[in-house]
Amino acid sequence: MCAAAATKVGFAIAALASLIGCAAMDDSTFAERQELANTSVFLATPKSAGSTLTTAFKRFCLDGQQDSGSRAARLREAGYVPDGGWRKGFRAFVTNDTRPAVWISREDRLCAVRARAQTGQAAAIRKSIASWFPNARLLASGGAREIWQVGPGEGIATHRAPFGPHLNEITLARIQL
Repeated sequence: MCAAAATKVGFAIAALASLIGCAAMDDSTFAERQELANTSVFLATPKSAGSTLTTAFKRFCLDGQQDSGSRAARLREAGYVPDGGWRKGFRAFVTNDTRPAVWISREDRLCAVRARAQTGQAAAIRKSIASWFPNARLLASGGAREIWQVGPGEGIATHRAPFGPHLNEITLARIQL
């Protein structure tokens, strides 16, 4: 009987420890978790117009302080909620409208926006990159991705994920080496 009770207590302690570990990775408030629970999967990665995609990218990935704490604060102030905690050094923020999801890295080297693909996004991205970075140099183009060098150790990339009709996604990322 004592061994069985000890085993049950051991499992309870292990479960509690794992929950505490998960909570340490996720500082979402109760309200944010409730809002996330009511967010449609299709709105978490919405169809965003090209101008909406590039505006969000500029606001959260190019402008303002570049550290993950400042970015997270700006995202929350803009009505975004965390989609859970940090996973493999990255964290996503989503809304329940047509603004794109925003991904940030813990090391502050990557910031990206992601949305389901729709017409006009590629043209808006190319036009915006030319405006933001007049000396940008296209390094790779073809298929699912394009990569521009925009400064020493800094690039902008697009990646298209072909998940099928109405589910294809585009990511626009700022990468710092």
